[in-house]
Amino acid sequence: LVAVSGGADSMALLLLLSALAPSLGISIEAAHYEHGIRGEGSQEDAQFVQAFCAGQSIPCHVGHGDVPALACWRRISLEDAARQARYAFLDDTAEAVGAPKIALAHQMEDQAETLLLHLVHGSGITGLSGMRPALGNRIRPLLETPRAELEVYLAGQNIPWREDATNTDTHHARNLLRHEVF
Repeated sequence: LVAVSGGADSMALLLLLSALAPSLGISIEAAHYEHGIRGEGSQEDAQFVQAFCAGQSIPCHVGHGDVPALACWRRISLEDAARQARYAFLDDTAEAVGAPKIALAHQMEDQAETLLLHLVHGSGITGLSGMRPALGNRIRPLLETPRAELEVYLAGQNIPWREDATNTDTHHARNLLRHEVF
């Protein structure tokens, strides 16, 4: 099961795994979670992923949630609520379709951001190791790949992707690191 947001990283992962699937002896399906955070833009992302997958004959599963309400109810950040809801959807979908692995599109810059966030917030040795390439049923095959390479790959294949407008909001710690520190 490939987690696909519609962004460059996940679109590249979907294409790469789709191309490799026959030689690996695997089949792939896509999963997109619409968080209910960005209104029309978020719904357009879901439609984009569904349409792309339909054009590639890749089964696509879409989930919807009200992450702002979940964050308020659990008294956690919007980012934490989104991650929890997305992972619950991915786990449920993987179980429903019999997928033994969930592929996530975290790449090199995501790993660097995660390490710095752990360092800033305080972390033990395990936190300073960052995201693991494989943990349980989750795999992250792009952790050593720079985002720029993924964008070049997509451009070479003439594959579009979506840009999440909230990724430029520097009120979120990860975005502040991405746009100000890096």
